[in-house]
This record gives sequence, structure tokens and C-alpha cells, in this order.
Amino acid sequence: MSEALSQRVVVREASATDAGRLSLVSDATFLETFAGMISGDALVAHCKKRHAPGYLGQLLDGGARAWLAELDEAPIGYALLTAPELDEALEGDIELKKIYLLSRFHGSGIAAHLFDAALAGAAGHARLLLGVKDDNHRAIGFYTKQGFRQIGTRRFDVGGTLYDDVVLARALDRTDP
Repeated sequence: MSEALSQRVVVREASATDAGRLSLVSDATFLETFAGMISGDALVAHCKKRHAPGYLGQLLDGGARAWLAELDEAPIGYALLTAPELDEALEGDIELKKIYLLSRFHGSGIAAHLFDAALAGAAGHARLLLGVKDDNHRAIGFYTKQGFRQIGTRRFDVGGTLYDDVVLARALDRTDP
């Protein structure tokens, strides 16, 4: 990340009161990543359900944790940890449900800062799990560099349409603070 940008970007833990900010980032990044790859109706339905401020606020009120990246106080990305919903989950696992960053900031180092915050938040768990669309090679490459390995596959519902995901896992040191 450039020195000037790094001085203006803040990564902080989010609360349920930040749900609207998380929702904006969710919708923007999901649309810019998948428009033209996933049907428009499915994208809109997914965003209305899984990116709504009320839904995200409930997750955070229910024990999920999020870290928000802001540039000059404008939300540009976030990472979200939740209890795992993946079939491959074992006792002691936690899931990186989302790590979203506006595309103009890809390659800036901000995603790595978000990942590091989530990784610190996952301390004490056995593994960190996640699912990613099987043809999202940029994301898979990022996660592979972070020590993730494929442990399975799943079908992921986006607005009533099923897509293929790979399920990745990374072992964690349970003694980390």
C-alpha cells in the first residue's frame, strides 16, 4: 500500500451499527465481481437477502465479528468471521464468510490488512474455513498464498441459482492470543 494511501485507510472492528456501511460494500463488490457472470435477478435477490443491513446487523449482534476498511471514512472493504456453516467444518473451526474490497483497491495491500485482522480475530480456533466461487481465480490465488488448501466443494445458492464453490481451510495456531 502506498504511504499516502496507508495514512488514509483505517481498518477497525465493526459493530452492528456499521451494518449499513458493510451492506454498501457488499452490494458494490458483489455486483462488480459477478455482473455478467451470474444472472441479474439472482444477483439482486442475493444482495437483498444476504447483504441487507438488517441481516448483517443480526449476524454481528449474534456473535459474528467484522473488520471494516475505510478511506477518508468511506467504507471500501470488510472481512466477516462467523460460526461455520460449511459441511466440512469440525469442532473448533471458524468461517471467513466474506472478505470484500472494492476492485480499485485490489493490489493495494488493504485486503491483506483485512485478512490479518480476521486472522487475529480467529485466534484460538483450530482452522479457518471459507468458500469461494470455483472460477474466482484471483481470490483463490490470494487465499492459496495465505496458506489455504482445498478440502472440498459445495453448491452455493445465489438468488435461487446454484453455483460451484471450492471450500478452503487453513490450520490455525490455537495458542495465539
